Amino acid sequence: MPKAAKGHIERLPSGSFRVVVFAGYDPVTRRREYFKSTVKAEAQAQIELGKLLQKAADGRRPEAGVTMSELMDEYAAIAEWDVSTRQTNEGFIRRTIKPALGHLKVREVRGPMLDKLYARLKRCADLSCIGRPFTEHRNIPVLALDPASAQPAWQQVAASLAGAIQSGALVPGDELPSITEVGALQGIGTGVMRRALEALADDGLIVVRHGRNAVVAGEPASEPRTGRTRLGSGHDCGRAGCRAHQCRPMKPNTIRGIHSILSGAFAAAQRWDWIDRNPAESAKAPTAIRRTIPATPPEDVAKVIAAAGSVGAPLGLYLWLVAVTGVRRGELCGLQIRDVDLDRGLVHVAFNYVVRGGQRVRKDTKTHQDRWLAIDPDTCALVRNYLDEIAATLATVGVELAEDAYLFSNDPVHGRPWNPDWATHRVADAAAAAGTELDIKGLRHYTASQLLAASFDLRNTAARLGHSGGGATTLRHYADPVPEVDRRAAAYLSQLTSAASPPIPETGS
Repeated sequence: MPKAAKGHIERLPSGSFRVVVFAGYDPVTRRREYFKSTVKAEAQAQIELGKLLQKAADGRRPEAGVTMSELMDEYAAIAEWDVSTRQTNEGFIRRTIKPALGHLKVREVRGPMLDKLYARLKRCADLSCIGRPFTEHRNIPVLALDPASAQPAWQQVAASLAGAIQSGALVPGDELPSITEVGALQGIGTGVMRRALEALADDGLIVVRHGRNAVVAGEPASEPRTGRTRLGSGHDCGRAGCRAHQCRPMKPNTIRGIHSILSGAFAAAQRWDWIDRNPAESAKAPTAIRRTIPATPPEDVAKVIAAAGSVGAPLGLYLWLVAVTGVRRGELCGLQIRDVDLDRGLVHVAFNYVVRGGQRVRKDTKTHQDRWLAIDPDTCALVRNYLDEIAATLATVGVELAEDAYLFSNDPVHGRPWNPDWATHRVADAAAAAGTELDIKGLRHYTASQLLAASFDLRNTAARLGHSGGGATTLRHYADPVPEVDRRAAAYLSQLTSAASPPIPETGS
């Protein structure tokens, strides 16, 4: 038999009466919870006590005392995000949502608070910025080399940085300067710095990221350092690279992503009876800005594919397949030999390959679609020649190409696929060599634009690119304007209008 709820009435100094009823323990924080109500008369208090006792007996919960930080942890644990989305969203939670809102009770958050946060982020993504000039101090130690030391230069640099990390001067998440920046600021050679960073990465002290600065390993604090405080008398701003703060507005689409996370978290809190309403519904995220990208001419695409082919045949074929099929970069990296049916001219796209935080995952596609795409005879011939060359090379050492081998791989037996980020960098190099700006996503734009310009069905085009929603995404984000089509449209409208209108008088007649 369940225990009867307990409560009492308190007389406040003001003369009013406060009713308190114990309602159990919060399932997340394990804190004691109470129903509370304040009334003016003792008779009212007795009536209110009966009502609150009944609520407690019915198992109803008072408004939760859970903080935003606790809500975000609970929500992130059950959110159905894939590997890439999870890394991105957890970064938003760690860097922006928790520092800005984490200390607040969930029930205290209102729509206007979120509107003000979004307006602040549109002005500057740095939460420590208050609109006044300040210096962003960096915790990089002076990397002085001792010519008389028996230690090599790279070991001295690695020891200095390791000491700063172990002492707490550099904390998890702190960004290290680039190799070239250290050379300019502290006169350390690029080879020395590169070797030092490799050693620190091998020891697990830092994380080296492709195309970005290395960061100190570990889980960053929920409240990032603001960089406002000068770091002691021995700190050298010039050598550490400290600089005057410059506001860097957060992009509207990024703020919309943060709003989406908050909206989902508040919706979960509603389901869990922690709050009665979703404050994100009364807030307005910035309007998404779509940048119009002119369609890439086929001649430029051919130049990039040729440049990629000159670097290595696999990269040229990779770009050719992106242009012909419109698949995503990870989908093509995750393609195995058994997914290609050259006899029937079909490619089976059912997986996406991602590398995030050291995790290598072959998962379902971004839109969870399993699709078959047709490829033409010329493309089949290119793929067949490519596979024949690989098989011939392996045959010289008595190895056969397995059915589960990856189509694109730097491994001799094709047991591990290309890292999608690696493919992106190689394509960027090929585009630069061809003297044009084009990336893998730009090739998907090219595929969509050219198919729609040639009057291919929208639904078929969307299905080829793996878009859900019947083509809305294709039109909104991928159907870039094609100048030739636009000119035909202008000529058609002109002819249509002139046929139904009297001639326009010539000037001066």
